[in-house]
Amino acid sequence: MKQLIMSNQFPCFCDALAYRGYIIIPTKNIDEFYTPERSHADMQVLKVRDKVFTLDDCQNQIYREYPKNVLLNCLYLNDKLYGNLNAVDPVVKDYCNQCGIEMIHVDQGYARCSTYVLNQNAVITADTSIAKAVAENGAEVLRISPDHIRLPGFDYGFIGGAGFCDDGKAYFFGDISLHPDYDRVEAFCKKHGIQITALCKTQPLTDIGGTVLI
Repeated sequence: MKQLIMSNQFPCFCDALAYRGYIIIPTKNIDEFYTPERSHADMQVLKVRDKVFTLDDCQNQIYREYPKNVLLNCLYLNDKLYGNLNAVDPVVKDYCNQCGIEMIHVDQGYARCSTYVLNQNAVITADTSIAKAVAENGAEVLRISPDHIRLPGFDYGFIGGAGFCDDGKAYFFGDISLHPDYDRVEAFCKKHGIQITALCKTQPLTDIGGTVLI
């Protein structure tokens, strides 16, 4: 059975995935972060190849204010690491240098939660800098509008924090069909042989900080 590190602040999403055979590993509650981010997996865990980094591994101290809160919020895609390299923790950069993993700077410090990964060559994002960078490195990008995703305490959340893709299924936390770009998202998923599955459709599409599959 596959294990998912994710927030347990929305039990309906955890229950829906447990029903589908996933083992849920709840994230920690990090007091240093703003309340809406405290349990977000993409803020406290990063998997690069087979290496899993947590905040306990970081050399820098975490702070509430951006960008000192995004030490691990990186996008690992097609053996490249995308992130705001001014904010990424040195322990991650050292690992990438040792392993020959190319690091690519993007302006967006919330690189992972801004990016929904369908596969190693296809992503969905609303962020201009991420879209440009991954496209220049061979990935196909679907640009969507930068809102319409719930994140309690903030004006809106990010698409990468609102789901994950595994075994040919694009899981979304809440009713993705209400997103104004849903038809384009659905077509993009179909193009890549991926079926959309909305978890807990009574909930709006919600950024819970994504998941880390281990």
